[in-house]
Amino acid sequence: MIIPAAENMGLHESDAGVHIPLVCNANDKGSLFAGSIFSGATLAAYRAAERLLVSRGLTGDLVAKTATINYLKRMVSDGLAVATQKSEPILKSNGNYTVSMNVRVIDKDGIGGAELSAEFILLQKNVI
Repeated sequence: MIIPAAENMGLHESDAGVHIPLVCNANDKGSLFAGSIFSGATLAAYRAAERLLVSRGLTGDLVAKTATINYLKRMVSDGLAVATQKSEPILKSNGNYTVSMNVRVIDKDGIGGAELSAEFILLQKNVI
């Protein structure tokens, strides 16, 4: 899936995570813009949740429910958003699944600049 906003910010995915380039996302202080960090971290969490759900044989429409970020330090280099699962998918009484992810955004030296926690809902496909 192509996300135009992510392309405009120069965000790109790799096996390592989502890369957030400083050149496209610098604020007036010469550091990574907080909104770009949030966007890259959210994309990393979303993609990791997608992979986790597929690996469990679960399909449907994945949507974000909540996301909370803590900015730990000013980032003056490219960032890398690395997601890990916080929980296994949990089946809810309405037939949807919920899954939580954690993301650590690190700078070029591997030092954490932000941490995001996100919850996603996998909406069941309507059967007609």
